[in-house]
Amino acid sequence: MEDETTVRSSRWSRLIPMIVLMICFSLAEAALYIIALIQFIWSLVNEEPNAQLAEFGASLSKWMAQDAKYLSYASEEKPFPWASWPDSKN
Repeated sequence: MEDETTVRSSRWSRLIPMIVLMICFSLAEAALYIIALIQFIWSLVNEEPNAQLAEFGASLSKWMAQDAKYLSYASEEKPFPWASWPDSKN
């Protein structure tokens, strides 16, 4: 059984990554809005979405899901930048 002090310190060690990931999530949210707007304009002009932006949007959404899981304690795995960036294909 874990010592109460060890459990408490491990909880506090999660604080800095959580703050960093909250800030990153806000930036990712803004990036998602910009991607959506650019994709809409792109599809009006070219009659199809930009494949590279679609791929980045897919990987960004996976990262945002990983981030949300970590922040809500649904997962103990830290997302990027502590892990590799998620692949848009999987």
